[in-house]
Amino acid sequence: MRQRVSLLWLLAVFVVPVAWSPALPGDAGAATASAELAPLPPAPKVNKAAAELGRQLFFDVRLSGDVAISCSSCHDPSKAWGDDKPLADAYPGSLHFRNSKSLLNTAYNRFYFWDGHMGGDDPASMIRNEITETHILNLDGRIMQERMAQVPEYVALFDKAFGGEPSFGKTLKAVAAFTRTLVTRDAPLDRHLKGDSNALSASARRGLDLFTGKAGCSSCHNGPMLTDWQPHDLGVSEHPDVVGDPLRHITLRAVNKWFGVPNYENLRTDPGYYAVTKEETDRGAFVTPTLREVARTAPYMHNGTIASLEDVVAFYNKGAGPGSGLSPLRLRPAEQRDLVAFLKEGLTGKLPKVAIPESSPEYGIVPLGKPGGDLADLLRPDLEVNEAASTEPLAALPMTAPIPADNPQTDAKVELGKLLYFDTRLGGDASVSCASCHDPTLAWGEGSDVSRGYPGTVHWRNSQTIVNSAFYKKLFWAGSVTSLEKQAPSAAKGGVAGNGESEMMEERLRQIPEYVRRFKEVFGARPHIKDAWKAIAAFERTIIQPNTPFDNYMRGDKGAIDDSAKRGLALFDGKAGCSQCHSGSLLSDERFHRLGVPENPVFEEDPLRQITWRFEHYAKGVSEDLYRKTRTDLGLYYRSKRKEHIGKFRTPSLRYTKYTMPYMHNGAFFTLEEVIDFYNEGGGQDLPVTSSLLKPLGLSDTEKEDLLAFLETLSGEEIIVDPPELPPYEVMN
Repeated sequence: MRQRVSLLWLLAVFVVPVAWSPALPGDAGAATASAELAPLPPAPKVNKAAAELGRQLFFDVRLSGDVAISCSSCHDPSKAWGDDKPLADAYPGSLHFRNSKSLLNTAYNRFYFWDGHMGGDDPASMIRNEITETHILNLDGRIMQERMAQVPEYVALFDKAFGGEPSFGKTLKAVAAFTRTLVTRDAPLDRHLKGDSNALSASARRGLDLFTGKAGCSSCHNGPMLTDWQPHDLGVSEHPDVVGDPLRHITLRAVNKWFGVPNYENLRTDPGYYAVTKEETDRGAFVTPTLREVARTAPYMHNGTIASLEDVVAFYNKGAGPGSGLSPLRLRPAEQRDLVAFLKEGLTGKLPKVAIPESSPEYGIVPLGKPGGDLADLLRPDLEVNEAASTEPLAALPMTAPIPADNPQTDAKVELGKLLYFDTRLGGDASVSCASCHDPTLAWGEGSDVSRGYPGTVHWRNSQTIVNSAFYKKLFWAGSVTSLEKQAPSAAKGGVAGNGESEMMEERLRQIPEYVRRFKEVFGARPHIKDAWKAIAAFERTIIQPNTPFDNYMRGDKGAIDDSAKRGLALFDGKAGCSQCHSGSLLSDERFHRLGVPENPVFEEDPLRQITWRFEHYAKGVSEDLYRKTRTDLGLYYRSKRKEHIGKFRTPSLRYTKYTMPYMHNGAFFTLEEVIDFYNEGGGQDLPVTSSLLKPLGLSDTEKEDLLAFLETLSGEEIIVDPPELPPYEVMN
């Protein structure tokens, strides 16, 4: 629990100084912290190879989720390893609510953060916090590792530093090692404390006497780092942007929700150490910052509300802010100038010399196994079970989609879902939305062989259309979710998809008055992220096409399709055998089949795609052997871990396929003609075992033309929905 400090207590401390031994925030010994100043200790020893690797990584934007910023974005060497701003910038789509502290001399820190929530004896954990936090660098640790593994220069540096390949933990250690080299040397105060009588000017010496005497600064600013590492409430006024700027208020609320702060929704000021202890007496307290290099690190305080050292001294001279418990110092103007002289002159040392990389090392094509890897050894014929053909007859699509009992459809919910579907704020850096990969102008897919994915990454599968997805019981190529309500968050939060985080997305919605109004109307409550997914699902259930030429034909209109298409239908349901899997009204049995679809060559040419392969393999829990040997999409195996399921994918619907090229889970075929040729040849030949339903069809060119004519009857006119005008952020009271 913090101490309320009076001037009498400050003066009393100087009577009997003791050896510097900072206590942790809340320690009983805090009240006896020493007023004695001390020189900065020798620079800590670090693994030089690790520090060199860390230097490169510190400036590399690939340590952020969307490769837009680096550690140096908020800790700029040209700005004393801070950022010169009252409140820090943050990950794109976010803004911070605190000042960005300098990294100079953090090797000696007892605590890294203003609220004292992370100890300085664990720098790697601090780096992990900065890299993975949604509002800072927002990078999945495993994606980071796979990025490093695709940079040959980094692979060599990791081996030199740690004797092994890149890993997330080693990356943290390397960056931490580098930050520990950011030590300033030879500050005039240090030389003075070591006996150099000429180290300080006369004014600075008078300022030092005030610092340790009348002004009482050293009761809290003591030891080699000039801090007692204790939390204190100084009554600093809140920066108006913390509430006045919606992006900063969003971050304030989201972060304090993560900390479990009671009533976090109603925060109007930074609670500080209270977020850690939940003790009301700790509200508004912040750990005493170091004064090392203080002349270089303006503006000051946890929220940057004090612009200059002259203003800082004036602030304390009047007894700090309301509720601080500090008494006015009554320093004369000349004394204030001397104190500022000491702070500016005495605590400024020589900066470390750091070579700023002109550029980061480039990705290379690091082999991750051959296509298919050793799947031939895994896919033994005895693992394949003969597959039964579907017996469900072809049928017209129902005129309305099934509606789950726990998410009834209303017009207001659909309208809300439409807005959310196009809103990029439901994603990590507020740049991608559902519509980014399921674009109405691109057949509600993406139009590329493999989806673009989140900025800084690429996806690994073809982006399927959402048209008629309301009828699916199994979604995604491997059937990993069973409802549209589950599909939406899976996509929005996936590391190579939306890279969003629930609390941050939810708080964004709550800073948009129009959404607050609409959620209350639809769900009877303020925005909750689970309700956002329900609204999006409700909208997607309206994107159906039940009146294709095929549907009209099946309902009795024999003129709805031409003679060629009728012959194609006979082939589809007969000689070609398509309806063995493409059955029912959806034209999908929703089962899983191994077709031997050829590998898409783009995976051999793009390092980002290889990064995604390995990330997905690891994330889905494959064996170490498969992780290292194959870049083949293992399909249903990821869910079942059964070898006979390797390479099996859910049968897609053939509806709307006139517009949804390219085709297959990896976009290997760009036209329906290519798809027909593939099946006519009996499917893929690269794998030893494919579906027992596949066999050469022996279709003539005319028959293939008829089959194509039928497939085109499964699509009506394109469904186009214009993007709505999205409601803006506003300050919410």
